[in-house]
Order: sequence, then C-alpha cells, then structure tokens
Amino acid sequence: MASPLPTPPRPRVALRPLWRAAGWGVLALACLYGVALVALSRPAAEAALRRRILAGLRASVGDVTLGPDVHVSPLLRVSFGPLAIAGARPGAPPVLRVERIEARPRLLALLAGRAELASVRMTGVRVEAGRSGRSLLELGERLRGPPARRGAVPARAPAAAAPEPAPEADEAAPWPSVQARALVIAFVLGGKTVELGPIDAHLSRARGDGEERLRADLRLPGGGTATVDARREASGWRATLGVRHLGPAAIPEALGAGAVSLREGTLSLDATLDAAPDLSRLGGRAVLAVEGASVAGERIGAEPLGPISATAEGDVAWEGAERRVSLSGGRVVLFGAIPAAVSGQARLGPGLPFELSVRLDRLDFAAAVAALPAALGLPPEAPRPAGTLDAHLDLAGPLLAPAAWTVDAGLDLSRMRDAARRAPPVALRAPFVHRPEVEHGTPPEILVGPRNPAFVPLASLPQHVIRAVTASEDAGFYGHSGFEFEELRNAFAASAERGRLVRGGSTISQQLAKNLYLSREKTLARKVREAALTVALEATVPKARLLEIYLNVAEWGPGLWGIGPAARHWFGVPAAELTPRQAAFLATVIPNPVRFHFMWARGAPTEAWDQRVDELLLKMAAQQVLDPDALDAALVEPLAFARPGAAVGPGATPAP
Repeated sequence: MASPLPTPPRPRVALRPLWRAAGWGVLALACLYGVALVALSRPAAEAALRRRILAGLRASVGDVTLGPDVHVSPLLRVSFGPLAIAGARPGAPPVLRVERIEARPRLLALLAGRAELASVRMTGVRVEAGRSGRSLLELGERLRGPPARRGAVPARAPAAAAPEPAPEADEAAPWPSVQARALVIAFVLGGKTVELGPIDAHLSRARGDGEERLRADLRLPGGGTATVDARREASGWRATLGVRHLGPAAIPEALGAGAVSLREGTLSLDATLDAAPDLSRLGGRAVLAVEGASVAGERIGAEPLGPISATAEGDVAWEGAERRVSLSGGRVVLFGAIPAAVSGQARLGPGLPFELSVRLDRLDFAAAVAALPAALGLPPEAPRPAGTLDAHLDLAGPLLAPAAWTVDAGLDLSRMRDAARRAPPVALRAPFVHRPEVEHGTPPEILVGPRNPAFVPLASLPQHVIRAVTASEDAGFYGHSGFEFEELRNAFAASAERGRLVRGGSTISQQLAKNLYLSREKTLARKVREAALTVALEATVPKARLLEIYLNVAEWGPGLWGIGPAARHWFGVPAAELTPRQAAFLATVIPNPVRFHFMWARGAPTEAWDQRVDELLLKMAAQQVLDPDALDAALVEPLAFARPGAAVGPGATPAP
C-alpha cells in the first residue's frame, strides 16, 4: 500500500507590516485630529469661525447679531450664541432669538473634504410672530431669498447669465435634523401678547428618488404631542397631522386667564391634506375630538361645567389666490347625542368676511337633554316633551362687525307639539304655585290660577294691555317658536361692541323660562338651560297660556308680582281697566322694575320716560292696536301714580 504524499506547508501571511501600517495611520489621524482641535480651539480660529457663521447668516436672513462665545468640542461640534435675527420693521423686537446653537458635522463627509451638518440643536428659542403671524411670514420670505436665489432667471437676462445648476451631489446632500428645546412662539391677538410653549421640537428632511419628505415631532406642555409628516411628489404635497392629549396646560396663559378657562380634558386631531406644489391650494379631511373636558369661570357659572365631549369632522380647503378657507360636509356631535351638519367659509380680508351654516335634523329632544351635564339639565318640575325638532342657522357678514351680520334661522317644533297634544297635559296648563326668587328672606307662594284673587285671566284683559306688553318685549311672540334670532344678533352685537352684556334679546318665552325655573345670574350655563326650557315650554304649552302665566308672574316692582297687583300699585285700578297709556307705561318697566320704581316715589314719570311711552304707543298704532283717536287720546293723557294721599284718576283707589 502506497504511503500518502506529504502536505505542503501553508504560506505565512506577513501580518506584522499591515498592523504596523494601520497603527501608523491611526496615529497620523490622531495627530491630525489633535492639531486640528488645538488650532480650532485657539481664540483667533474661534473668532474667524464666528465671522464665517455671522457672514453666512447675514447673507441668508439679513440683520443678525451673534454673541462672542463660539466653541469647538472634542467631537468637533460647534456651539455658539446667543443669536438674534432682527425683524423686518424698524423698532420691532427680534423675530428669532436663540440662547445656544450646537451644530454637529458629518464626520465621513468632513474626512472627504465636505462640510455637511448632521444635526443642529437649539435651546432657549423664542419666535416673535407678530400680529397675524406677519413677522414670521416675513422671515420665511427672507429665508427663501429673492427670486434669483430660488432658481428663477430674470426675464431679460441673457442665457449666459443664468446660474448654473448646483452639482447633483449637493442636491442629494442630506439635510441635518433640527432640534429646538424650550421653544416659545409669541404673537399678538386682540392687543395682548400670547405665548405658545415651551415646546420641544424635532424637525427632519429627506430627499431621494424624486421625493422630498418633511417631518416635525412636537412635545407640548402638559404631555401633549403633535406630529406633521409631509411628502412632496411630482403632483404636489401630501401631509398628515396628528395631535394627541392636548390639554389645559398647552393653552397660553394669556388665553387661559380670561373669564372662561379649560380645567380638564384633552383634544385630539387627525388630518390628511393634499396641496399644490407651491402650496397655493390645500384640501383634505380633518377629525377633531374633545374628551372629558370641563370649563370654569365667572361667565360659565358657580361650578365648573362638564364633562364635555364633542367630535367634529369635515372637508377643509384653502385657496391662496382668494385667501379663503372653507369647510364642507362638516358634522359635529355634542355630548354624543346632539348631531349637527356644519359648513362655512371665511376670507382673509377687511373685517374677515365669513359664512356659517348649521343644520339640526330630527333631533331627539329628550335624548339630547338627557345627555347634557347636570349643570345644564332641566329642573325636575319642568316639562319634558317627547318628539324631534328641526333647526337651522345661517350667518354671514364681517366677523369683526356683528352688527352687520345677516341672520336666517328657524326652529320647527311641530312634531314635538303633536306629541304633546297626544300626551297628558303638563302641570303648567293647570293652576300651580310659583315661588319667585328674592334676594332676602323666604320667597312668597303665588297661586297662578282662578282661586287667587290677584290672578288675572288673559281673556279678561283688553287687547291694548296685552299688545302693549308684546310690542315692548316680544313683537313676534305669536309667530316664533321661542326665539327671535334677529334680536339675539342685535344683543350680541351690542354686547360685543361694549365688551359686556348690555341687552338680553330674550323673548317672552325665554323670560318665562327664567322666571319659573332659573336664577338671575348672567352665565353661559343659565342661558343654555334657558334655551332648553324655552323649547320645552313652547312644545307643551299653548301661546295664550304662556302669556297668561307670564303676565301673572312677571315682576313689576319691589315685591310686586303679577299684572293685577301691578295695576293697583301703580294706578289704583284693576288690570282690566288700564288705559292704553297706563298699559304702555307698565310694559316699559318690565326690563328692570326694581330700578325703575323710583318714578313711583316721585309721583310721575320723567320727561324722558314719557317719550319712551310715546314711542311704544306709536308702535302699537303702527300694529293697528290703537286707532287714530285712541292714539291721540293716549299721547295727551297725564300719568299720575296711585301713591298714598295722592290724587288718582276716576274710578281709581289710592294705594295702601
């Protein structure tokens, strides 16, 4: 058997020279790094670096100031600050201030001889957006530069003067990620400076394969977050927006310190938007949700109002050429049981013209009331009608001038009234006991019915007494369903102009709802309850009975309720014997009978009050309540009050 051939020896690789070369290379790089670090750390080098940074910033955004502190770390990170970019308008505060900026280069690109930033971190950032964000928009224009810097060629420039395109490598160079810590954005709203923040933001941008992607991640005060992800393609931009857990802590202090403030709850928002490449047009769908919210403040009520839940969704659009934003196909659901269709638009122009349309179709009134928070619910003794209602509201005009708004509104309670006719009568259609609100002591008990000698049936009153009250307080009483929307618009406009509530605009039905069930406090909670009670009264009680109750429970002076006692107190006659002028006078004191009672003490109305009574008589004549002879007699009739010991008219008895 043949012996095996010997295995040839393996050749040895000369590793020692390779390790030696690698070691010398590392040592050379370390030496080069050390020399560069020492060189860059010298004051002269840092001063030169500062000049280059300042020159670059001024070339981009104009007037810039930069603090003397420029430092290069062992990792070649350059930090400098503070930085301030001046506003475009003389005397304006800096539009951007940054306490410290740290820029980190890409090491591989640096070794290849290219200066590319990997990240930029800014701390202590404050943006002065100015009125309507004007200063921030101007800064954006400065960053974009003049048209020539954006790649545009002057119309009459020769072809040779056109700028050469940037190298492909530069176009594909990655953008640095940008982080901003403690970012505060300040803007002017209603004459007050409002500050948003502090916010931590992370911005990134990537390009490739003909696409561009921008992303912003924000951490908001109170733990809320927001994300914007935008992708640019050949056809334009597509962006998604998400906001989560936005709570009271994110509301600027200047807004939260008002008469109404958010105490609890969170807001979430999701939106998908498509935009033209130049952002001149934008459109998409947005979904908004509010959960577990409560609001408080002197205009809300004695206690916080909540919990409040709401959802809203719709198609939104922006037309840059027309400076118009619009909402279509909108749907809002309050408290999970009150759905409304909403649409509208607004334009950035003088007065901020707007249009708004709201529709409620077949709203289940009982389910809606049951879903309200306890502070908005109906009192236990109030009527609770069944059935559904329809309502619509169309507003248009300049947003900043409510007096110029046009209003088209309506409320259809026909189905609820039909249901009430088939149901057992509510308690208000029979005699009942009313306990009016008094400031001190125990409220009296007033029987609203024939067994009370002071009760005045509506059928016993002459038309001029009834129509004096309706002409003064609610001219459309017999035609509306509880609300006079034009009067509400006028009341809102007057209050907005003076910055406080100056007139109520309430109908007789609304006043009756307040007199029977509510306090006199002027709060939003009371107005919402008043509106729900007004619907309940209008749906279950005939108009004649509503007016009869109103006349017998309304206040006409200190401790004076009902038109029967009022007629005897003021004029010493039964209510059925009031003259047109006496009836007109009593109608004019309804808005504030306690305050206006001073005229009874002086024995006669003031001259100005006589003119007010004359105006009401003329209105009654225009409504054909008074014929010309009755009007002439009423205009010259003297008014004398039935004070103890004072002379009174024929058939009158002095007040006790």
